[in-house]
Amino acid sequence: MHSEDLLRVRIRDVLAVPDIERLVAAYFDPNKPFAGTSFDLLGENPPDMFTLDDLLATTLLDISWRPLAIRTLLAGGGHLTAGLATLPTDLDLWNASPDILRSAGVLHQWLDKLPGVGPVIASKLLARKRPRLVPIHDSVVLRVLAPPENQFWTTLATALTESTLRSEIEALRPSGVDSPSLLRLLDVAIWTCHSRARNARKARGAVGITEPGPVPPVKS
Repeated sequence: MHSEDLLRVRIRDVLAVPDIERLVAAYFDPNKPFAGTSFDLLGENPPDMFTLDDLLATTLLDISWRPLAIRTLLAGGGHLTAGLATLPTDLDLWNASPDILRSAGVLHQWLDKLPGVGPVIASKLLARKRPRLVPIHDSVVLRVLAPPENQFWTTLATALTESTLRSEIEALRPSGVDSPSLLRLLDVAIWTCHSRARNARKARGAVGITEPGPVPPVKS
């Protein structure tokens, strides 16, 4: 079985969890202790620069910024503007060309190297700037989906070329919640279902979802 097919199986395992729709809806409930739509909608989000609003929005996903990284990002510079300019704002991951994905990877690697940033925070920041193009890949997502090493974006892009799978993910969208991208809906479904964080466990208990065990291997 190809890696993208394995990823489809693992995504569908998440989507098949009973009451997963209620769990996703709880995440976007403004009265619940989650980032919800604030990650997408907080403040200003200009396409060609990183702002204080971007940094604040990412802290809603349980990360923090070091002073030097903050100053570097807010100072901007031609390389940051140029890097963002290579990434269209209206392009979905599954339609991205290899050149676009390489450009996104270059910017991700640059952000990754900032003091105290690393690959997870870099992905969260880029997901704020390009929510349709860049998926978040934290430890929960990588544990559940288990993509090939250093190939998560490209494998997920290929997996999501299947329109039926995209429709199944889109079906998780709560009524009236328009801002999150399909990639964000998938991230939220995985995180709420499998995170060991206190609030995620509490939300699972509230909708009657039993604690998940180890992610079962998929036979190739």
